[in-house]
Formats: sequence, structure tokens, C-alpha cells
Amino acid sequence: VTRDGGKNWENVTPPGSPKLNMMNCIDIDPHNKGGAYLAATSYKFGDYTPYLYKTSDYGKTWTKITNGIPKNHYTRAIRVDPVRKGLLYAGTEWGMYISFDDGANWQAFQLNLPIVSIRDLHIRDNTLIAATHGRSFWMIDDLGPIQQLNKKTTSKSHHLFEPKPAYRMAQSRGWGSPNYNKVGQNHPNGVLFNFFVKDYDETDDGKKENKKVTLEIKDANGKVIQSFKSNAKDKKQKLKVKKDNNQFVWDMRYPGFQEFDGMVLYSSPNRGPKAVPGNYSATLTVDGNSETQKFTIAKDPRLKNTDEDYRNQLDFLLQVRNKVSEAHQAMTDIKSVRDDVEYFQNKLNENKVYDEVLGLLSDLEKEMSVIENKIHMTSNQSRQDPLNYGIRVNNRLAFLLADQQRGDFPPTDQAEEVREQLTNELNEELLKLDNLLIEKLKVINAKGRSLGVQIICDRLNRKKNP
Repeated sequence: VTRDGGKNWENVTPPGSPKLNMMNCIDIDPHNKGGAYLAATSYKFGDYTPYLYKTSDYGKTWTKITNGIPKNHYTRAIRVDPVRKGLLYAGTEWGMYISFDDGANWQAFQLNLPIVSIRDLHIRDNTLIAATHGRSFWMIDDLGPIQQLNKKTTSKSHHLFEPKPAYRMAQSRGWGSPNYNKVGQNHPNGVLFNFFVKDYDETDDGKKENKKVTLEIKDANGKVIQSFKSNAKDKKQKLKVKKDNNQFVWDMRYPGFQEFDGMVLYSSPNRGPKAVPGNYSATLTVDGNSETQKFTIAKDPRLKNTDEDYRNQLDFLLQVRNKVSEAHQAMTDIKSVRDDVEYFQNKLNENKVYDEVLGLLSDLEKEMSVIENKIHMTSNQSRQDPLNYGIRVNNRLAFLLADQQRGDFPPTDQAEEVREQLTNELNEELLKLDNLLIEKLKVINAKGRSLGVQIICDRLNRKKNP
């Protein structure tokens, strides 16, 4: 060691270490001035003993720290966690070890890592990278749960760890690799939540009521963006929970548009817009008991987008999404009215007393069908059918939604022009539908009441649920 820029050097080899050894790794302690850690080995001379040392006085004195590491697991590397004081990682010829008490005790930290020589360790962006001999590089994407783990945390019935900041960026899912879902995965393209729930029934066979678990995402103003539940029927809102440790990835997206039975759209996946870079919070609730963690979505540092650019894109996409939902609510309303029409047609068609009412119901159904097929092409029953029958205004809006979120940019002038045109076109059909239902249903129901039957109730829920 030198204390004068290299003019003079002092031998500070730890006492008791073999003279014939290699100093594999030295790491400075960022939490203590004068602190350092050393990993050495003497395996080339037949000595497989692990040699790990620490100093707090610039090498004047050393303490051996290998308790818990097997006597033949000779050491290759040691690294200090930059966030949590006293948290150490060690690489040996036979795998990984971790210490939560500054090296006083070690325990295996193998996880899914094969038994392999760990030649070096590096921590970057709170990711632990292990360089192995013959097994490539291995990484733990988020050290947050390990850094936050303590007795207070583990004593809880459930806990949500503070998430690592997530970058909003386009990222491949690795479809080109036949083993993309098994090995070599990229970090999840979203916010990674780590949490545990003790005493959770993994089988959830319905024989007993399981704990109700909810993960709620809110923006900086406390407005709920997404809510995922363990008992959700919708797969998109399903929070998969198992006993103890869990991971959930939020893709940073708002909910997509409302769907309806028989919906077939062309080149328009139902994906909500991405949240803008900024501050957010997540709340984990288990049987009514909640705890909240704050987190950040960061913008892609390679882009020159302003906050206003992101906000303009989000506002535009939400407008389009809501308009698609409005169109699809109309489709749901039409189906509901049609179900009533068909029911009474089947019930009343044997009696001539109801011929006038049946005629009115038939006219209503025909007029609704005209409007319906201007909103959505009902002939499309499979994904390729639009090639034959074309698409209508709902699909064109849905495509606009998909097209304008391909990048992180505000809407173009052309996109805004298309949105206005399609919105006006849809509004015209929705107005026709409203007027039709109001006028026709009033006449039909009045006629039905005079004959002693209640035909159809008003079905204008669309305005309540845009």
C-alpha cells in the first residue's frame, strides 16, 4: 500500500496468510474511510483454503473473514455492496456466498447459479454481475430486496420491497431465441415489484377462502392507474401470488380500451399507453392491511424528449383509448337490446295481438344493425376476416392508438387530424343510436304496456361508462 502517491510502498500482507499466494481482488469500503477487503488464493500450491480479509486502518491490521465458507472453497473475488453497509458478496471456486454482517458470517448465495468458479464480481446500477469460468455471465437484476432485508422486514406477514427505478424504453422480448423464456432473459421491460405473503395457500383450490391480495399503482397525484388482484377474473388484471417470495412486472401501461363479446380487430392490439417518466407509488394490500412504496420511472437517456412531449403523447392516447371504449360500450348496449328483442320475439310471435309490437321490434333491430356495422364490422369473426370485409371506425381508432405509441414522441399533426375526423364520425353514429333507442323504445314500451307487457328497459349505460 502507498499513502504518498506511489513514492513509498509498504507491505501490508495479512498476517497468517500463506506467502505463496495470489491477491485476486481488492475492494475499497465505500462506507468506512480506510476500509478495504481482500480475496486471495493459494490453490496452485495445493492449498484450497479460502482467504478473505478486511481492514479498517489502511492495511495496518487485518481480520480474516471466512466463517461459513467450506474449507476447500478457495476464494476468487469479494465485493462490497454500495448501498447497505456490511453487506458483502464473495465468489469462490465452487460458487457464491453472501454476508450480512461485514464478513463475520457467510452463507451460500447460489440461487439458480450452477456450481461453477466465480472469477470476478461487479456491481453496476444495483445489478450484481458474476463472471464465471465456463458458464458465461450471470446477473441479479435488482439487489434491492437483498439490501432491504432485515429482521423487521422478515417478521411481517407481508412486505413490498422498494422497487428499483425503471427506464421507459422500447425493449425486445427476445423472440428470436428458442430459449428466450428459459435462459439469457433481459431485465423485464417494466417496473419489477418484489414482495412476499406468508401463509398463502398456493393451491387455492377453493375449499377455503384465501387471502385477498391487491397491488395498486398510483401516479404522483394519488390517482389510481392500475389495480391488480389475486382474485381478478380478467387475466390482464390478475396478480399471481404464491407463498413467500413473489415478483410482479408492471409494464408501465394504463389499462387498454373496453372490449365486447365477439370483438375482432385488425392490427390493433389492446394495449394502453405507457406512463410518463416521473414519480409513482405502489400499495400492496393483504386482507385489508396495506403498505406503500414509492418508485420512479426514468426516461430513456438517449432521447431528447421533454416532459411536455411525454404528457402530450399520453393525453392524446388516453383520448383515443376512451373513444374506442365508447364505441365498444355502444356495441355492448346494442347486443343487450337485441337480446331483449329476440327474447320477446320468441315469446310473442304465436299471438297476433302482438303483431304490431313485433313489427316495431323488427324495425328497431334492423336500424340498430345499420348503426352497429358503421361502428364495427360484425362480419369479422376471425383475425383474417378484415382482409375481406374491411374495418370500421372503432378499428381505425384502435389502430391509431397502436400506431401512435410505437415511439416516445408527441402526436403528429396528421395524427391529431385523423383523431378529430374519426371522433366526429363515431359521435355521429352514437348520436343516431341514442336517438333511435330513446324514440323507438319509448314507443315500443308504451305499446307493450298497453298490452300488459314490459318490453325493453333503457340501455344507455354508455354515457355513464365512457
